[in-house]
Amino acid sequence: MKKIIIVFIIFTFIGCSNSQISDEKLHDSYDYSLTTGTSNIMKAYDPFESMNRRVYYFNYEFDKWVGLPVSDSYKFFFPGVARTGVKNFFSNLYEPFSALNGVLILDYDVFFTSVGRFLINTTVGVLGLFDVATKVQIVEKKRTLNETLAIYGVGRGAYLVLPFLGPSDMRRAGSAVGTFVIRMPLDPISVFTGELWQDIAILGVETIDQRSRVPFRYYGTGTPFEYEYVRLLYFRTSELKIEDVDRKRPL
Repeated sequence: MKKIIIVFIIFTFIGCSNSQISDEKLHDSYDYSLTTGTSNIMKAYDPFESMNRRVYYFNYEFDKWVGLPVSDSYKFFFPGVARTGVKNFFSNLYEPFSALNGVLILDYDVFFTSVGRFLINTTVGVLGLFDVATKVQIVEKKRTLNETLAIYGVGRGAYLVLPFLGPSDMRRAGSAVGTFVIRMPLDPISVFTGELWQDIAILGVETIDQRSRVPFRYYGTGTPFEYEYVRLLYFRTSELKIEDVDRKRPL
């Protein structure tokens, strides 16, 4: 299943790579104001809207029959302290990625913070199960490949709704592929072994834990324009995150 998702992302990314759209055009391609009397709540660069809507509905059905029952069972059978440990463990695995992105955007505060957090939490925090670094005032400053590409001027591209993964865009999907590719060399404690089923099981636990922490429910807004609302929210929160990362970088 992991390979299927990755192949889907790669082919979608390649299929649209010829669309040359500037950041300015993308920024001007959507409107935050609501248009009274129509369903066109937000104009956005969404050339795959027909496909995206079908995938959105597929995600709804999957979440209804699989995602939510599994995550609810996870919360029922595992106490809060155990779930916190699982969250800390997987969060710690991505500190090396954050350190690398800190170097790429010339933010060495992020680099040293991420390295320090990883060393402390991997040793004193028992492989990251306990977030000791935060307790000693080394606060998380994670940076992703998606944010790095945005800072270097790579446009977001078309809006995408990915199977199982939800709202995304071309840049973010490509970043996910890039992160997957460099995952092995940046996994010093060898959690991921390269064995397909073992890695799928590990990623499955991470996915279940993440879903259990997200209150979002598909078609839970009570509006026929939920797709547009979710797309609006995705674009806006993505913009704010990139702006915040760029603003905090040293000049």
